[in-house]
Amino acid sequence: MSELDEQQLMIRAQRGDADAFGVIVRCYLERVYRVAHGILRNHDDAAEIAQDTFLRAYRGINRFDPDRPVFPWLYRIARNLSLNRIERSRGRETSLPEFDTIESTISGPEESAMIAQDERDVRCAVASLPEQFRTIIELNHFEECSYREIAEILDIPIGTVMSRLYHARRRLRQLLEQEDRDYADQRR
Repeated sequence: MSELDEQQLMIRAQRGDADAFGVIVRCYLERVYRVAHGILRNHDDAAEIAQDTFLRAYRGINRFDPDRPVFPWLYRIARNLSLNRIERSRGRETSLPEFDTIESTISGPEESAMIAQDERDVRCAVASLPEQFRTIIELNHFEECSYREIAEILDIPIGTVMSRLYHARRRLRQLLEQEDRDYADQRR
């Protein structure tokens, strides 16, 4: 959706056009769900947070500046609701991330198992990063946000986005290399 279309839809939604807001929901529901799931690591909670995000957005639609992009606004709402959910449930056991399986053209169960294990290793390593690094990696690599979008979402300068992304990738590489060394030591 172009920024102009998005802007027109938000103006219509602010004037009470529920169909226009419905288009916004359909366009961003999956991305908002992925934000919540990336934080909560639970399908049901993420689906509920996605619904709550759009409910909160609809209730606060008149506070939204239609000259700004919609996704950073929705991202902040989803992130805050997700973090509030974690805060309320602190002490409960958290589940491991649900992993999407890679559709592989590689034949053989051993190779498929190795690819799935690599994916789990990367996602677990990302989950173990400090929040500011984890968020940057998730937005850039999983949500495919541009540096400008990340800067708007996190309300930080683009230079800070680039710096944090550099340090996050470096830390992630270190974690994965350490995991490889640990695995090699176990095999000896």
